[in-house]
Amino acid sequence: MSASTVRRLTALGRELSGPQYGGAAEVARLRERLQHTAVLAVSPAARPPEPPT
Repeated sequence: MSASTVRRLTALGRELSGPQYGGAAEVARLRERLQHTAVLAVSPAARPPEPPT
């Protein structure tokens, strides 16, 4: 995943924390998943190991 994509995921997560979403549980879960995905993208140590081929 490119750095640009990670920046966009992070920005989307910040946007979803805005007051217009009223703290909806679904939005909170989406923000958590976006953050998790961004962390995995930038940290090779956080990625699960590749299955053997």
